[in-house]
Amino acid sequence: MRGTLSHRSHPDGRARLAGEAGLFLVAGVLTMLLIGCADEAPPPSLDDLRQAEPAPAEKADEFAWPADPSHPVLEVQVTTPEQQGTILIELMPELAPATVVNVIDLANEGYYDGTTFHRVVPGFMIQGGDPKSRDRDPTNDGTGGGENPLPDEFSSAPYLRGVVGMGNRGRSDSTSTQFFIMHADNRNLDGRYNTIGRVLAGMEFVDDISRVAIDRSGRWGPKDRPIANVTIQRVRPVGQVAAFRNAMQLERDAVGLELADPDTTPPAEAASAPPAAPPPDASVE
Repeated sequence: MRGTLSHRSHPDGRARLAGEAGLFLVAGVLTMLLIGCADEAPPPSLDDLRQAEPAPAEKADEFAWPADPSHPVLEVQVTTPEQQGTILIELMPELAPATVVNVIDLANEGYYDGTTFHRVVPGFMIQGGDPKSRDRDPTNDGTGGGENPLPDEFSSAPYLRGVVGMGNRGRSDSTSTQFFIMHADNRNLDGRYNTIGRVLAGMEFVDDISRVAIDRSGRWGPKDRPIANVTIQRVRPVGQVAAFRNAMQLERDAVGLELADPDTTPPAEAASAPPAAPPPDASVE
């Protein structure tokens, strides 16, 4: 008891107690700030989702892809440093109605003409459609989009090789003009992006694009940007899928091949095998 009274009567006792109280107050404030920061943590990026462990999901072959002969087909003409090629995309309005209508409108306006595939990640996806990629400044590639963002129209469509989705800013209702084509399966993207369709023909050209030289470290702009432009020369709707499927089947009949069943496996998957897993340093922001 006396020891306690002696301790309190120490000339520095009040100062020390005040200091301890201040430390507790500072610790409490820091704890609250940390909790607040945790609540406001940014949503996962495409890079985070690519590298994460696959989330439990229904089997890809259990998903019934919409099959309608009137589906519009989008033709994407692309020039790489080595060659020119065309990618045909079967658009599926059932998956994301407003988004598909917007893409068709933009294509008819020539919005995508002259933009680039500004992000190429082998074994993951290629991404393009940013209007800022037309200029001579590589540092702003991937930061642009339309003035009016679109609502979320997420579906249970699996993100398999050849599936086409729309980029977003990681928050609700932020889909804009940028799109990506899956170079390989990645189910971590399921239910996080507006899916607009699948590659009908031209996946072998997507494979070629995935082999261009890229700036992995971001030395001259955003990382994973092609060192030489991969330019989207022209994007236009070119008809309905039925006509293309008939023509493709006739071509396959001539060489004894059968067109893939649209209700099960995309033609893109039937055309070529999935690539090897991406190197560990290949990432997307």
